[in-house]
Amino acid sequence: MSNGYAGKIARINLTTKQISRLDTAKYEEYGGGYGMGAAIFWELAVAPGKWDLKDCFDPRNVLPLMVGPLAGVGVPGAGRTNVCGLSPETFPTNEFGRGNFGGRFGTMLKQAGWDGVVIEGRADEPVWINIINDQIKIESAVSLWGRDTWETQDMIRNMVGGRTRFGEEWKQLEDQSYTTGIPQIVCIGPVGEAKSRMAALITGSGVSCRVGGHGAVFGAKNLKAISVLGSGNIHVADPKAVTEARIWQMTNGGRTPIAAAPTSAGPGSCNPCLRSCRRRNTYRAGETMCVDQFWLNNPEETVQATDTERDLASEALMKYGASGWSAHFLGLFVSDIPGAPDFFNGKVPVETGIGWYLRYLYRIGDLGPGKRIESAPLPMEQWGSLNFRIAFLDAISKRVGIGDVLAEGCMHAAEKWGTLERDLENGALRFPAWGATGHWTLPTAEWAFNYMLGTGDPSWHGFVSAVGAPRDGNLEKALTELSKKTIPYTDDIMMFNYSWKGEDAWKIGIYSPHKAKQVAWSRHYASFWNESMAFCEMFLPSLGSITPEVEMNYYTAVTGKKDSFADTLRIGQKIWTLVRAIRVMHGRSRKTEDFAPFMYRPGASGMTFWGGVPIYENGKWRSDLAPDMYLDRKGVDDFKTHYYALEGWDNENGWPTRKTLEGFGMKHVADTMAAKGKLGKD
Repeated sequence: MSNGYAGKIARINLTTKQISRLDTAKYEEYGGGYGMGAAIFWELAVAPGKWDLKDCFDPRNVLPLMVGPLAGVGVPGAGRTNVCGLSPETFPTNEFGRGNFGGRFGTMLKQAGWDGVVIEGRADEPVWINIINDQIKIESAVSLWGRDTWETQDMIRNMVGGRTRFGEEWKQLEDQSYTTGIPQIVCIGPVGEAKSRMAALITGSGVSCRVGGHGAVFGAKNLKAISVLGSGNIHVADPKAVTEARIWQMTNGGRTPIAAAPTSAGPGSCNPCLRSCRRRNTYRAGETMCVDQFWLNNPEETVQATDTERDLASEALMKYGASGWSAHFLGLFVSDIPGAPDFFNGKVPVETGIGWYLRYLYRIGDLGPGKRIESAPLPMEQWGSLNFRIAFLDAISKRVGIGDVLAEGCMHAAEKWGTLERDLENGALRFPAWGATGHWTLPTAEWAFNYMLGTGDPSWHGFVSAVGAPRDGNLEKALTELSKKTIPYTDDIMMFNYSWKGEDAWKIGIYSPHKAKQVAWSRHYASFWNESMAFCEMFLPSLGSITPEVEMNYYTAVTGKKDSFADTLRIGQKIWTLVRAIRVMHGRSRKTEDFAPFMYRPGASGMTFWGGVPIYENGKWRSDLAPDMYLDRKGVDDFKTHYYALEGWDNENGWPTRKTLEGFGMKHVADTMAAKGKLGKD
C-alpha cells in the first residue's frame, strides 16, 4: 500500500447488512478525504443512474466518512474526518455537500486500518457500527435510540471496553493485540433521530460536524453511531522528516496557539493539532468551538449570560446533537450596516440564523402565542435565556408544536409560513445562498462566490486575514508577496482587489476575471489541502507566513510523492470539477446558481476584521471595511462567465466539458454526463 494510507475502505450496506472492502489505491488519484469520498459517491450513487439524486433521505444516498493520508501519523491539524453526500441543510434542493470534524475519530480510524467508512442503505431498526481493527459488526442500537450523544458514547464505550485507559489494565482485542485506548465514536442525538435538517454529527463531548446536516442522514438510515478502536499504525515515507517538519513549523511561527479565553479553564486541541483552539470549561472537559461555546450569547443585551449559563447551553447543543451553525441565534458581534432594514435599527449580526429570524417574526407580530404562526411550546418572552435554548432543542427533537416545522430548517419553515419571499427580499432572512446561515459573506466577496458555487457556507478563512491591512502599512507590498503564494496565478495582484463600484468592479474588481482567479484558487486549495489532506482550515493555509512550505514538507515526508505545490492544486481542481459534475447531475446549472435577493441591495454587507479588504482606486491601494457593499445582478452574471471559462465549464450552463473532464482523466464521468444530456459544450 502507499505511504500514509491504510489501504482499504469499509463499505457497509445497512439494508442488506453486507460488509465489504474497497481498495484505497483505486481512488488515490483523488488525494484522500473529500476527493475520495466524492469519487466513491459518483461510483456508487451517480453512475448507476438508478435514481434522480433529489431526496437526501433516500436509502440510496451514499455517505462516505473519509480521512486523508496525513491523518494518524503525527501531522498537526490533519486528523479531520470528511463527510459528504446529499445535504439535508441546503434549500431549495438537497445539494451534494460536505462537512468535516476534528477530535480523535480520524486518527483512530487510521490506527484501525481504514481510510474511511462508506454507508449505504437503511437499517430496518436502529443500529450502530462497531469497528475494532479489521473486525466490523452491525450492532443493535435499540437501547441507544433516544439517548443524547454523551449517554450514547458512554454506553458504547462500556460495551467495547472504554474503561481500560485507567491503571495498568490493557484490553486484549480479538486479533490478540492489546490497547489502553478507548473507542472513538461519532454519533447523533435526538435532533438527528428526528431527521432535523439542523442535526450535527458529534464526537467526544463537543466536536461536531456542523455544516451539511448529515446527522439527519444518519437518522434516516437508522444509524445511531460509528465506534472505532484500533491498535495499528500507518507507514510513512520518512518518519524523521515528519518530525523535522513539525519542528520547522513551530520554529517558523506556525504553531499559533490560542490563549485561553477568560471564561475557559484552558484550551485543548484535536489529535494531533498544535493550535489549542477548543474551549475546555465544562465538567466533561468540553471541546466546543466558538460558535458552540457562545451559542447563548446575545451582543445586543445589556446583561450578558454568565459563564455557567454559556456552558450549559453549549452542553445542551452537543447532547441534543444540533448544529451550532444551522441553529445559530446571533453569534458574537453586531455591526452598523448602512442600508440595513429599519427593523434592525441599522445593526446586523455578523452571523445570523434561525434564532434571529424567530425573534424578528415575534417582534413584528407574525409569530407568538395565538398569532398567525403559533409559537408554542417556545417561551418567546424568554428568547435570550438558557431556558429558551433548551426548549428550542427539545421541541425540535420531539417535533412538537412549532418544533415540527423548525426541524425542517429556517428556509423550509419560512416557506411554509408564507414569509420566505418577503424576508429574503428585505434581508430579515440573511441566508446568502442555498439556505445556509450567513457567515463572512460580504465584503469578503470571494467567500460570497464560494457560497454560490458550492452548497452554502464554505467555512474557509484563507483570505479574510491575509488581505487585511498590513502592520507596516504597505498594502501593495503585502499583496505582491501574497500573490507569490497563489500558484499558478502569481502574476495577478488584482485578484485581491475588492473594488465593487463603477467600471472598476468589472475591469479589475469583484466581477472581473481577476476575482475569478482568487475564487478558483481558494476552491482548489481547499479541495485538496483542507478537505482531502484534512488540514483544519483554522490552521492552514497560513498565507502570511508558512504556506506552501509547511504543507509540502508534511506531504512529501508522509507520502514520498514528488508532486509540486502546483500539482496538488491541480488535483484540487480535479476534485472540484468532479464535485461540480455531481451537482450538475443533480440539477445544478447557471440558472440555479444565484444569491438571495437581499444580497443585491443596500444592507447586504457585514463586519470585517483585520483592517478590511483591499481596494484599488485612482492608482492607489487602500484598506476599507466596506460596510456598504452589495452586489449587482449583471456583475454576478458576468463573474459566472469569467469563472466558468477559467474552470473549463461551458458558458451556457456552467457544466464541465468533455475536454476538461478528459484532461483530468475522468472520461468515465464525461461519458455518464453525456448519456444524461448533462455534458457541457466544448
